[in-house]
Amino acid sequence: MAAGASGPTMTFGRKKKTRSIWDDPDAVEVVEIPLEQLHPNPFNPRLVYRDEDIDDLTESIKAEGGVLQDLSVAEVEGFLEYWRGRLAETQPEKLDELEDKLGSVPAGDYVTLIGHNRAISLARAGHVTAPCKITNSKIPRARLLGLPENMRRIPLNPIEEALGFQGALDDGMLQAEVAAQTGCKQPHISRRIKLLKLPTEVQKAVMDGLAVSEAEILLDRLTTQEQLLQAWLVMKEEGIKAAFAAARVLSPPAPTTSKTEAKTKPTPPVPQQQKHSPDDPGPEEAPATGANPQEAKPSSSELGASDQQTERTNPEEQREPEPDPSAEAAQLRVQACRTVLELGVPSNPRETLRLLAPALLAAPSKTARETAHEWLRSSTKPIGPDAAKPDKYFAEVSASGDAKLTAHVALAVALAVAEHRASVAGRSWDAQDRDYLAHLKSAVNYQPTEWEQDRLGGK
Repeated sequence: MAAGASGPTMTFGRKKKTRSIWDDPDAVEVVEIPLEQLHPNPFNPRLVYRDEDIDDLTESIKAEGGVLQDLSVAEVEGFLEYWRGRLAETQPEKLDELEDKLGSVPAGDYVTLIGHNRAISLARAGHVTAPCKITNSKIPRARLLGLPENMRRIPLNPIEEALGFQGALDDGMLQAEVAAQTGCKQPHISRRIKLLKLPTEVQKAVMDGLAVSEAEILLDRLTTQEQLLQAWLVMKEEGIKAAFAAARVLSPPAPTTSKTEAKTKPTPPVPQQQKHSPDDPGPEEAPATGANPQEAKPSSSELGASDQQTERTNPEEQREPEPDPSAEAAQLRVQACRTVLELGVPSNPRETLRLLAPALLAAPSKTARETAHEWLRSSTKPIGPDAAKPDKYFAEVSASGDAKLTAHVALAVALAVAEHRASVAGRSWDAQDRDYLAHLKSAVNYQPTEWEQDRLGGK
């Protein structure tokens, strides 16, 4: 993770009044310890080691003739004694993980609290020992100690950061304390920890490069693990943004029937209703004698299976109505409009103006205002005043003096005007319609349907 306004400053413990937990207050002698006796910190937040990063560090070690900073280690016996007791009280489910990683390590070996990347690189550079300081006093902070080196030289991915921060909180530290020790701002820590609420598959996607902002949109709009995973699958399969995927999950499109299904789906026979006068009984009451056997129509009970099937099969009568492509497209556009409104007013004012100007010139109809009001009030996070009637709602928005809210509501009205215009049957689409769909595509990666592309002249 690159340093930024909301991320690590890379100056750990820089405040004079705050002693960093990885500062060594004791004058500890540096000793050379065989690399084979050094074992990774089981609480190291790093999950992914990239060869190219380790190779860069290896080349640096070769050029310098060794590491520029000593490793900080602890005796494995003391480490296990402390953390076995600590986890038994607070997180017994973590004991097995600890035992798997260190339970069989020889008693005279060491845990690398700080410097695991350097240990790997020293081995690749041909070294057999590493300069170490034995600092058993740092064992209680083993969870947080993996953060500084990782954040300085080879950045952690967002999920690894989150695990490191959460480990420090599990040790009883407050977010403010973690912020002071790591140089990160507290909101950054809070947002990272929130990522751990994502399903495992989505966490892996973040580690593989899914933008944190996209993951945060999913967390802001969806509440259950099932919804989050479903939205991620939609994003992955259709290549759409998180906000649009979340809207799709919250308001799934109505099921449609393909043309093939409509033609092949069997339809139960519709009984023919016949009217009879009191003096003209139905077929089952007609006298058996006196009728022409060649003209009489047998009842369904008298027909064979093949005859019944032949009687029922009439393509013109059996075929179900084909799905309306215009209605399907309109439904998708409305979903896109709702997503646009959840994202807020676009940062590019020119795009917004291209929608607002035609809407203002057209004088929004009552229906368009009602549609905009419904979109705004039924959002996952309702926008604007709590007014059930559109006229009252827009009056309160106008009187609020809130420029951001006013622009947001004006955008909703413009979208509603554009959608009502696009939905008029029989009219040809023009430049305004192209601008409307272009805005949806730009804002939420909306992909026009084949029907819409035909209306746009294939553009």
